Amino acid sequence: MKRFYYLFVFLSFILFSSQKVYGQASFFDAHVSKYGELEQVLGDKWDKIDSLIVHGPINKADFKTIVRCARDGSMRIVNLQYAQIENNKIPDFGFVDRDKSRFGNHLDIRRIILPDNITEFGEYAFYGLTLETINIPSSLRKLGNNCFDENRWLSVNPLIIPEGVTEIPTQCFQFCYKLKKVVLPSTIKTIGILAFFDSLVDDMNFPEGLDSIGYLSMHGARLTEVVLPKTIKKIGFEAFGSNSKLKRVVLPEGLTEIPDKFCCSCIELEQTVIPESVTKINKEAFEGCLKLKTNLPPKLKWIGDGAFSSCSLDSIVFPATMEYIGKEAFEDLEKLKKIYSMSPIPPVCYYDPMVNFGDESFGGSTPSDIPVYVPIGSGEKYREAFGWNYFTNIIETDKFPTGIVSPKMGKNEQCRVYGKDNELVIEIPNLLSSPIHYSIYSIDGTMIEQGNLIKSYTLRMPAKGVYIVRVGNTTHKIFM
Repeated sequence: MKRFYYLFVFLSFILFSSQKVYGQASFFDAHVSKYGELEQVLGDKWDKIDSLIVHGPINKADFKTIVRCARDGSMRIVNLQYAQIENNKIPDFGFVDRDKSRFGNHLDIRRIILPDNITEFGEYAFYGLTLETINIPSSLRKLGNNCFDENRWLSVNPLIIPEGVTEIPTQCFQFCYKLKKVVLPSTIKTIGILAFFDSLVDDMNFPEGLDSIGYLSMHGARLTEVVLPKTIKKIGFEAFGSNSKLKRVVLPEGLTEIPDKFCCSCIELEQTVIPESVTKINKEAFEGCLKLKTNLPPKLKWIGDGAFSSCSLDSIVFPATMEYIGKEAFEDLEKLKKIYSMSPIPPVCYYDPMVNFGDESFGGSTPSDIPVYVPIGSGEKYREAFGWNYFTNIIETDKFPTGIVSPKMGKNEQCRVYGKDNELVIEIPNLLSSPIHYSIYSIDGTMIEQGNLIKSYTLRMPAKGVYIVRVGNTTHKIFM
Protein backbone atom coordinates (compact mmCIF):
# COMPACT_ATOMS: atom_id res chain seq x y z
CA MET A 1 0.00 0.00 0.00
CA LYS A 2 2.83 2.36 0.85
CA ARG A 3 4.33 1.64 -2.57
CA PHE A 4 1.14 2.94 -4.27
CA TYR A 5 1.08 5.99 -2.00
CA TYR A 6 4.65 7.01 -2.88
CA LEU A 7 3.94 6.43 -6.58
CA PHE A 8 0.90 8.74 -6.33
CA VAL A 9 2.95 11.45 -4.63
CA PHE A 10 5.69 11.15 -7.25
CA LEU A 11 3.24 11.42 -10.16
CA SER A 12 1.52 14.38 -8.53
CA PHE A 13 4.86 16.14 -8.18
CA ILE A 14 5.63 15.56 -11.87
CA LEU A 15 2.18 16.79 -12.90
CA PHE A 16 2.33 20.01 -10.93
CA SER A 17 6.06 20.79 -11.22
CA SER A 18 5.34 23.18 -14.06
CA GLN A 19 1.81 24.24 -13.08
CA LYS A 20 1.22 25.61 -9.56
CA VAL A 21 -2.22 26.23 -8.15
CA TYR A 22 -3.20 28.51 -5.30
CA GLY A 23 -6.95 28.38 -4.79
CA GLN A 24 -8.49 29.42 -8.09
CA ALA A 25 -5.40 31.28 -9.36
CA SER A 26 -2.67 29.38 -11.22
CA PHE A 27 0.51 30.09 -13.07
CA PHE A 28 2.59 28.05 -15.42
CA ASP A 29 6.37 27.87 -15.88
CA ALA A 30 6.90 27.25 -19.58
CA HIS A 31 10.38 26.07 -20.53
CA VAL A 32 10.95 26.25 -24.26
CA SER A 33 14.08 25.32 -26.16
CA LYS A 34 13.41 26.85 -29.56
CA TYR A 35 11.32 29.50 -31.32
CA GLY A 36 7.67 28.60 -31.93
CA GLU A 37 7.53 25.89 -29.25
CA LEU A 38 5.35 27.64 -26.64
CA GLU A 39 2.02 26.30 -27.91
CA GLN A 40 3.31 22.72 -27.73
CA VAL A 41 4.73 23.18 -24.23
CA LEU A 42 1.46 24.61 -22.91
CA GLY A 43 -0.50 21.68 -24.30
CA ASP A 44 -4.06 21.47 -23.00
CA LYS A 45 -3.31 23.83 -20.11
CA TRP A 46 -3.25 26.92 -22.32
CA ASP A 47 -6.76 28.05 -21.30
CA LYS A 48 -6.53 27.16 -17.60
CA ILE A 49 -3.78 29.48 -16.37
CA ASP A 50 -3.99 33.12 -15.35
CA SER A 51 -0.24 33.77 -15.16
CA LEU A 52 2.50 32.64 -17.52
CA ILE A 53 6.26 32.60 -16.98
CA VAL A 54 8.34 31.86 -20.07
CA HIS A 55 11.93 30.57 -20.04
CA GLY A 56 13.85 30.33 -23.29
CA PRO A 57 13.63 31.65 -26.85
CA ILE A 58 10.36 33.03 -28.25
CA ASN A 59 9.35 34.72 -31.49
CA LYS A 60 6.30 36.21 -33.18
CA ALA A 61 4.56 32.82 -33.37
CA ASP A 62 4.87 32.45 -29.60
CA PHE A 63 3.36 35.90 -29.10
CA LYS A 64 0.33 34.69 -31.05
CA THR A 65 0.04 31.83 -28.58
CA ILE A 66 0.18 34.29 -25.68
CA VAL A 67 -2.59 36.36 -27.28
CA ARG A 68 -4.72 33.22 -27.68
CA CYS A 69 -4.25 32.35 -23.99
CA ALA A 70 -5.57 35.79 -23.03
CA ARG A 71 -8.34 35.99 -25.60
CA ASP A 72 -9.84 32.51 -25.26
CA GLY A 73 -8.47 31.56 -21.86
CA SER A 74 -7.98 33.27 -18.51
CA MET A 75 -4.36 34.46 -18.68
CA ARG A 76 -3.92 38.01 -17.36
CA ILE A 77 -0.22 38.21 -16.36
CA VAL A 78 2.73 37.55 -18.69
CA ASN A 79 6.25 37.26 -17.28
CA LEU A 80 8.92 37.28 -19.98
CA GLN A 81 11.75 38.17 -17.63
CA TYR A 82 13.58 34.91 -18.41
CA ALA A 83 12.69 34.77 -22.10
CA GLN A 84 15.07 35.41 -24.98
CA ILE A 85 12.92 37.43 -27.38
CA GLU A 86 13.93 37.31 -31.03
CA ASN A 87 16.02 40.34 -32.04
CA ASN A 88 15.43 41.85 -28.57
CA LYS A 89 12.27 43.38 -30.01
CA ILE A 90 8.63 43.11 -29.03
CA PRO A 91 7.27 42.42 -32.53
CA ASP A 92 4.80 44.59 -34.39
CA PHE A 93 1.30 43.77 -33.07
CA GLY A 94 3.02 41.49 -30.54
CA PHE A 95 0.26 41.49 -27.91
CA VAL A 96 -2.59 42.48 -30.23
CA ASP A 97 -5.71 40.51 -31.00
CA ARG A 98 -6.74 42.12 -34.26
CA ASP A 99 -10.31 40.82 -34.12
CA LYS A 100 -10.93 42.41 -30.72
CA SER A 101 -9.19 45.68 -31.57
CA ARG A 102 -11.10 45.94 -34.83
CA PHE A 103 -14.35 46.23 -32.86
CA GLY A 104 -12.96 48.50 -30.13
CA ASN A 105 -12.59 45.76 -27.51
CA HIS A 106 -9.55 45.42 -25.25
CA LEU A 107 -7.48 42.27 -24.77
CA ASP A 108 -7.44 41.51 -21.05
CA ILE A 109 -3.72 41.37 -20.25
CA ARG A 110 -3.12 43.43 -17.13
CA ARG A 111 0.55 42.99 -16.29
CA ILE A 112 3.64 42.36 -18.41
CA ILE A 113 7.19 41.80 -17.16
CA LEU A 114 9.89 42.24 -19.80
CA PRO A 115 13.54 41.12 -19.87
CA ASP A 116 16.29 43.66 -19.32
CA ASN A 117 17.73 43.48 -22.84
CA ILE A 118 14.77 44.69 -24.93
CA THR A 119 15.85 47.45 -27.33
CA GLU A 120 12.69 48.04 -29.36
CA PHE A 121 8.92 48.04 -29.05
CA GLY A 122 7.37 47.38 -32.46
CA GLU A 123 4.42 49.21 -33.98
CA TYR A 124 1.16 48.49 -32.13
CA ALA A 125 3.16 46.17 -29.83
CA PHE A 126 0.83 46.63 -26.82
CA TYR A 127 -2.14 48.20 -28.59
CA GLY A 128 -5.58 47.93 -26.99
CA LEU A 129 -4.77 46.05 -23.77
CA THR A 130 -6.23 46.38 -20.28
CA LEU A 131 -2.60 46.75 -19.23
CA GLU A 132 -2.03 48.38 -15.84
CA THR A 133 1.67 47.82 -15.20
CA ILE A 134 4.74 47.12 -17.31
CA ASN A 135 8.45 47.68 -16.81
CA ILE A 136 10.29 49.79 -19.39
CA PRO A 137 13.82 48.30 -19.68
CA SER A 138 16.70 50.76 -19.56
CA SER A 139 18.03 49.08 -22.72
CA LEU A 140 15.07 50.38 -24.78
CA ARG A 141 16.08 52.64 -27.66
CA LYS A 142 13.05 52.75 -29.95
CA LEU A 143 9.27 52.83 -29.63
CA GLY A 144 7.02 52.05 -32.59
CA ASN A 145 3.96 53.98 -33.71
CA ASN A 146 0.86 53.30 -31.59
CA CYS A 147 2.76 50.88 -29.36
CA PHE A 148 0.75 51.81 -26.21
CA ASP A 149 -2.25 53.33 -27.99
CA GLU A 150 -5.62 52.61 -26.31
CA ASN A 151 -4.03 51.41 -23.05
CA ARG A 152 -6.68 53.20 -21.01
CA TRP A 153 -5.73 51.62 -17.68
CA LEU A 154 -1.93 51.97 -17.93
CA SER A 155 -0.90 53.33 -14.52
CA VAL A 156 2.90 53.40 -14.55
CA ASN A 157 3.62 56.62 -12.66
CA PRO A 158 6.10 58.02 -13.29
CA LEU A 159 6.59 56.59 -16.76
CA ILE A 160 10.33 56.99 -17.33
CA ILE A 161 11.50 56.86 -20.94
CA PRO A 162 15.12 55.57 -20.98
CA GLU A 163 18.14 57.59 -22.04
CA GLY A 164 18.95 56.91 -25.67
CA VAL A 165 15.37 57.12 -26.92
CA THR A 166 15.13 59.98 -29.43
CA GLU A 167 11.46 59.91 -30.41
CA ILE A 168 8.00 59.43 -28.94
CA PRO A 169 6.35 58.37 -32.20
CA THR A 170 2.91 58.89 -33.68
CA GLN A 171 0.01 58.00 -31.33
CA CYS A 172 2.42 56.20 -29.01
CA PHE A 173 0.51 56.92 -25.76
CA GLN A 174 -2.79 58.09 -27.22
CA PHE A 175 -5.80 57.55 -24.92
CA CYS A 176 -3.67 56.45 -21.95
CA TYR A 177 -6.08 57.97 -19.44
CA LYS A 178 -4.30 56.81 -16.27
CA LEU A 179 -0.85 58.21 -17.05
CA LYS A 180 0.01 61.10 -14.74
CA LYS A 181 3.74 61.80 -14.90
CA VAL A 182 6.07 61.25 -17.85
CA VAL A 183 9.85 61.74 -17.65
CA LEU A 184 11.49 62.27 -21.03
CA PRO A 185 15.24 61.62 -21.48
CA SER A 186 17.85 64.20 -22.40
CA THR A 187 18.23 62.42 -25.75
CA ILE A 188 14.68 63.10 -26.92
CA LYS A 189 14.40 65.02 -30.21
CA THR A 190 10.82 64.51 -31.37
CA ILE A 191 7.38 64.18 -29.84
CA GLY A 192 5.31 62.83 -32.70
CA ILE A 193 1.82 63.46 -34.04
CA LEU A 194 -0.89 62.65 -31.46
CA ALA A 195 1.80 61.10 -29.24
CA PHE A 196 -0.05 61.83 -25.96
CA PHE A 197 -3.44 62.77 -27.42
CA ASP A 198 -6.07 62.79 -24.63
CA SER A 199 -3.66 60.96 -22.33
CA LEU A 200 -4.51 63.12 -19.27
CA VAL A 201 -0.81 63.48 -18.32
CA ASP A 202 -0.44 66.29 -15.76
CA ASP A 203 3.37 66.43 -15.41
CA MET A 204 5.95 66.23 -18.20
CA ASN A 205 9.38 67.71 -18.81
CA PHE A 206 10.52 69.12 -22.15
CA PRO A 207 14.33 68.71 -22.20
CA GLU A 208 16.89 70.82 -24.01
CA GLY A 209 17.53 69.12 -27.33
CA LEU A 210 13.85 68.62 -28.13
CA ASP A 211 13.32 70.23 -31.53
CA SER A 212 9.93 69.07 -32.83
CA ILE A 213 6.45 68.67 -31.32
CA GLY A 214 3.86 67.15 -33.63
CA TYR A 215 0.32 68.33 -34.18
CA LEU A 216 -2.24 67.43 -31.50
CA SER A 217 0.57 65.69 -29.60
CA MET A 218 -0.48 66.95 -26.14
CA HIS A 219 -4.11 67.76 -26.94
CA GLY A 220 -6.45 67.12 -24.05
CA ALA A 221 -3.70 66.49 -21.49
CA ARG A 222 -3.86 67.95 -17.97
CA LEU A 223 -0.54 69.80 -17.86
CA THR A 224 -0.43 72.85 -15.58
CA GLU A 225 2.76 74.40 -16.98
CA VAL A 226 4.68 74.11 -20.24
CA VAL A 227 8.21 75.50 -20.55
CA LEU A 228 9.66 74.73 -23.97
CA PRO A 229 13.43 74.62 -24.55
CA LYS A 230 15.34 76.97 -26.83
CA THR A 231 16.07 74.05 -29.17
CA ILE A 232 12.45 73.90 -30.35
CA LYS A 233 12.21 74.55 -34.09
CA LYS A 234 8.79 73.19 -35.04
CA ILE A 235 5.45 72.98 -33.23
CA GLY A 236 2.44 71.40 -34.93
CA PHE A 237 -1.09 72.80 -34.86
CA GLU A 238 -3.14 72.37 -31.69
CA ALA A 239 -0.16 70.77 -29.97
CA PHE A 240 -1.41 71.85 -26.52
CA GLY A 241 -5.07 72.50 -27.30
CA SER A 242 -7.78 71.76 -24.72
CA ASN A 243 -5.37 71.35 -21.79
CA SER A 244 -8.05 72.28 -19.28
CA LYS A 245 -5.62 72.67 -16.33
CA LEU A 246 -2.88 74.60 -18.12
CA LYS A 247 -2.03 77.91 -16.43
CA ARG A 248 1.33 79.00 -17.86
CA VAL A 249 3.22 78.60 -21.14
CA VAL A 250 6.75 79.83 -21.81
CA LEU A 251 7.95 79.83 -25.42
CA PRO A 252 11.67 80.02 -26.27
CA GLU A 253 13.48 82.96 -27.79
CA GLY A 254 14.25 82.21 -31.43
CA LEU A 255 10.79 80.88 -32.22
CA THR A 256 9.32 82.95 -35.06
CA GLU A 257 5.83 81.52 -35.45
CA ILE A 258 3.05 80.24 -33.18
CA PRO A 259 1.00 77.55 -34.94
CA ASP A 260 -2.73 77.28 -35.55
CA LYS A 261 -4.76 76.44 -32.42
CA PHE A 262 -1.55 76.19 -30.38
CA CYS A 263 -3.25 76.50 -26.97
CA CYS A 264 -6.87 76.92 -28.01
CA SER A 265 -9.56 76.19 -25.42
CA CYS A 266 -7.11 76.12 -22.51
CA ILE A 267 -9.72 77.64 -20.22
CA GLU A 268 -7.41 78.09 -17.20
CA LEU A 269 -4.45 79.57 -19.11
CA GLU A 270 -3.47 82.87 -17.48
CA GLN A 271 0.03 83.61 -18.77
CA THR A 272 1.84 83.06 -22.05
CA VAL A 273 5.37 84.34 -22.48
CA ILE A 274 5.73 85.12 -26.20
CA PRO A 275 9.36 85.74 -27.19
CA GLU A 276 10.46 88.87 -29.04
CA SER A 277 11.46 86.75 -32.04
CA VAL A 278 7.85 85.82 -32.90
CA THR A 279 6.59 87.59 -36.03
CA LYS A 280 3.47 85.54 -36.76
CA ILE A 281 0.67 84.20 -34.56
CA ASN A 282 -1.51 81.86 -36.57
CA LYS A 283 -5.25 81.37 -36.51
CA GLU A 284 -7.03 80.47 -33.29
CA ALA A 285 -3.69 80.10 -31.50
CA PHE A 286 -5.20 81.20 -28.16
CA GLU A 287 -8.90 81.11 -28.98
CA GLY A 288 -11.11 80.41 -25.98
CA CYS A 289 -8.36 80.95 -23.38
CA LEU A 290 -10.85 82.70 -21.13
CA LYS A 291 -8.34 83.89 -18.49
CA LEU A 292 -5.40 84.75 -20.73
CA LYS A 293 -3.56 88.07 -20.52
CA THR A 294 -0.37 88.53 -22.52
CA ASN A 295 1.78 91.05 -24.39
CA LEU A 296 2.40 91.04 -28.11
CA PRO A 297 6.07 90.83 -29.17
CA PRO A 298 7.74 93.94 -30.64
CA LYS A 299 8.45 92.43 -34.09
CA LEU A 300 5.02 90.93 -34.66
CA LYS A 301 3.66 91.31 -38.20
CA TRP A 302 0.77 88.90 -38.55
CA ILE A 303 -2.14 87.76 -36.38
CA GLY A 304 -4.40 85.08 -37.82
CA ASP A 305 -8.16 84.54 -37.66
CA GLY A 306 -9.56 84.12 -34.16
CA ALA A 307 -6.10 84.16 -32.58
CA PHE A 308 -7.17 85.83 -29.31
CA SER A 309 -10.94 85.47 -29.55
CA SER A 310 -12.69 85.28 -26.15
CA CYS A 311 -9.52 85.91 -24.15
CA SER A 312 -9.25 88.10 -21.05
CA LEU A 313 -7.01 90.82 -22.52
CA ASP A 314 -7.55 94.20 -20.86
CA SER A 315 -5.14 96.07 -23.13
CA ILE A 316 -3.43 95.47 -26.47
CA VAL A 317 -0.25 97.06 -27.79
CA PHE A 318 0.20 96.51 -31.51
CA PRO A 319 3.86 97.15 -32.44
CA ALA A 320 4.91 99.35 -35.33
CA THR A 321 5.70 96.25 -37.39
CA MET A 322 2.08 95.03 -37.51
CA GLU A 323 0.82 94.32 -41.03
CA TYR A 324 -2.32 92.18 -40.77
CA ILE A 325 -5.04 91.26 -38.27
CA GLY A 326 -7.25 88.33 -39.20
CA LYS A 327 -10.97 87.71 -39.00
CA GLU A 328 -12.36 87.75 -35.44
CA ALA A 329 -8.79 87.83 -34.10
CA PHE A 330 -9.89 89.99 -31.14
CA GLU A 331 -13.58 89.22 -31.06
CA ASP A 332 -15.49 89.02 -27.75
CA LEU A 333 -12.86 90.69 -25.56
CA GLU A 334 -15.33 91.87 -22.94
CA LYS A 335 -12.62 93.10 -20.53
CA LEU A 336 -10.68 95.15 -23.08
CA LYS A 337 -10.05 98.71 -21.82
CA LYS A 338 -7.65 100.24 -24.36
CA ILE A 339 -5.61 99.65 -27.49
CA TYR A 340 -2.29 101.11 -28.64
CA SER A 341 -1.38 100.80 -32.31
CA MET A 342 2.11 102.10 -33.02
CA SER A 343 2.14 101.89 -36.80
CA PRO A 344 1.40 105.17 -38.59
CA ILE A 345 -0.27 103.04 -41.28
CA PRO A 346 -3.26 101.10 -39.92
CA PRO A 347 -2.55 97.36 -39.98
CA VAL A 348 -4.81 95.75 -42.55
CA CYS A 349 -7.85 94.02 -41.04
CA TYR A 350 -9.53 91.00 -42.57
CA TYR A 351 -11.75 92.01 -45.44
CA ASP A 352 -14.39 89.99 -47.27
CA PRO A 353 -15.75 91.87 -50.30
CA MET A 354 -19.04 89.98 -49.90
CA VAL A 355 -19.49 91.18 -46.30
CA ASN A 356 -19.01 94.73 -45.09
CA PHE A 357 -19.91 94.92 -41.42
CA GLY A 358 -16.77 96.85 -40.46
CA ASP A 359 -16.07 94.73 -37.39
CA GLU A 360 -14.49 91.60 -38.83
CA SER A 361 -11.31 91.68 -36.72
CA PHE A 362 -12.62 93.11 -33.45
CA GLY A 363 -16.41 92.73 -33.20
CA GLY A 364 -18.75 90.69 -31.06
CA SER A 365 -18.72 91.83 -27.43
CA THR A 366 -15.41 93.72 -27.79
CA PRO A 367 -16.34 97.28 -26.73
CA SER A 368 -16.23 99.80 -29.57
CA ASP A 369 -15.97 102.94 -27.44
CA ILE A 370 -12.64 102.22 -25.71
CA PRO A 371 -9.70 104.57 -26.43
CA VAL A 372 -7.54 103.50 -29.36
CA TYR A 373 -4.22 105.35 -29.29
CA VAL A 374 -2.44 105.89 -32.62
CA PRO A 375 0.58 107.95 -33.78
CA ILE A 376 0.15 111.69 -34.27
CA GLY A 377 -0.99 112.43 -37.77
CA SER A 378 -2.54 109.00 -38.39
CA GLY A 379 -5.93 109.38 -36.68
CA GLU A 380 -7.92 109.97 -39.85
CA LYS A 381 -6.34 106.98 -41.57
CA TYR A 382 -7.45 104.75 -38.71
CA ARG A 383 -10.95 106.20 -38.66
CA GLU A 384 -11.33 105.41 -42.34
CA ALA A 385 -9.58 102.03 -42.34
CA PHE A 386 -11.73 98.93 -42.61
CA GLY A 387 -11.86 97.12 -39.27
CA TRP A 388 -10.45 100.06 -37.33
CA ASN A 389 -13.59 102.02 -38.14
CA TYR A 390 -15.33 99.72 -35.65
CA PHE A 391 -13.92 101.96 -32.90
CA THR A 392 -15.44 105.34 -32.09
CA ASN A 393 -12.73 106.79 -29.84
CA ILE A 394 -9.47 106.99 -31.80
CA ILE A 395 -6.92 109.29 -30.14
CA GLU A 396 -3.62 110.56 -31.55
CA THR A 397 -0.64 110.44 -29.19
CA ASP A 398 3.14 110.28 -29.06
CA LYS A 399 3.14 108.56 -25.68
CA PHE A 400 3.21 104.81 -26.09
CA PRO A 401 4.15 102.07 -23.62
CA THR A 402 7.91 101.88 -23.19
CA GLY A 403 10.01 99.23 -24.84
CA ILE A 404 8.73 99.68 -28.39
CA VAL A 405 9.69 102.59 -30.62
CA SER A 406 7.02 104.02 -32.91
CA PRO A 407 8.29 105.45 -36.19
CA LYS A 408 7.47 109.03 -37.10
CA MET A 409 5.09 109.78 -39.93
CA GLY A 410 6.94 110.58 -43.17
CA LYS A 411 5.77 113.58 -45.18
CA ASN A 412 6.35 111.88 -48.53
CA GLU A 413 5.57 108.34 -49.59
CA GLN A 414 8.62 106.41 -50.83
CA CYS A 415 6.56 104.60 -53.44
CA ARG A 416 3.19 104.12 -55.12
CA VAL A 417 1.48 100.75 -55.25
CA TYR A 418 -1.35 100.07 -57.69
CA GLY A 419 -2.87 97.47 -59.99
CA LYS A 420 -2.94 97.72 -63.78
CA ASP A 421 -3.96 95.10 -66.36
CA ASN A 422 -3.62 92.17 -63.92
CA GLU A 423 -0.21 93.43 -62.85
CA LEU A 424 0.81 94.75 -59.46
CA VAL A 425 3.09 97.77 -59.70
CA ILE A 426 5.40 98.99 -56.94
CA GLU A 427 6.59 102.31 -58.32
CA ILE A 428 9.68 103.87 -56.74
CA PRO A 429 10.29 107.33 -58.32
CA ASN A 430 13.91 107.61 -57.20
CA LEU A 431 16.57 104.93 -57.01
CA LEU A 432 16.99 104.01 -53.34
CA SER A 433 20.38 104.09 -51.65
CA SER A 434 19.53 100.96 -49.65
CA PRO A 435 17.07 98.11 -50.31
CA ILE A 436 13.53 98.27 -48.93
CA HIS A 437 11.63 95.11 -47.97
CA TYR A 438 8.32 94.25 -49.60
CA SER A 439 5.80 91.43 -49.09
CA ILE A 440 2.61 90.56 -50.97
CA TYR A 441 -0.29 88.56 -49.50
CA SER A 442 -3.67 87.38 -50.70
CA ILE A 443 -6.59 88.53 -48.56
CA ASP A 444 -6.75 85.13 -46.83
CA GLY A 445 -3.20 85.60 -45.56
CA THR A 446 -1.26 83.45 -48.02
CA MET A 447 2.12 84.95 -48.86
CA ILE A 448 2.60 85.31 -52.60
CA GLU A 449 6.05 86.88 -52.72
CA GLN A 450 8.55 88.85 -50.69
CA GLY A 451 11.95 90.39 -51.30
CA ASN A 452 13.96 93.62 -51.34
CA LEU A 453 13.81 96.50 -53.83
CA ILE A 454 15.85 99.55 -54.77
CA LYS A 455 13.80 100.40 -57.87
CA SER A 456 10.32 99.97 -59.34
CA TYR A 457 8.94 96.46 -59.71
CA THR A 458 6.03 94.85 -61.60
CA LEU A 459 4.49 91.45 -60.83
CA ARG A 460 1.76 89.65 -62.81
CA MET A 461 -0.85 88.47 -60.33
CA PRO A 462 -2.36 84.97 -60.48
CA ALA A 463 -5.99 86.13 -60.36
CA LYS A 464 -8.28 89.04 -59.74
CA GLY A 465 -9.01 89.86 -56.13
CA VAL A 466 -7.85 91.84 -53.12
CA TYR A 467 -4.14 91.85 -52.22
CA ILE A 468 -2.22 93.25 -49.26
CA VAL A 469 1.13 94.81 -50.11
CA ARG A 470 3.64 95.90 -47.48
CA VAL A 471 6.55 98.09 -48.61
CA GLY A 472 8.80 99.25 -45.81
CA ASN A 473 6.54 100.72 -43.12
CA THR A 474 3.61 101.27 -45.50
CA THR A 475 0.73 98.89 -46.15
CA HIS A 476 -1.55 99.00 -49.17
CA LYS A 477 -4.78 97.20 -50.01
CA ILE A 478 -5.00 96.72 -53.78
CA PHE A 479 -8.09 95.66 -55.72
CA MET A 480 -7.21 93.88 -58.97
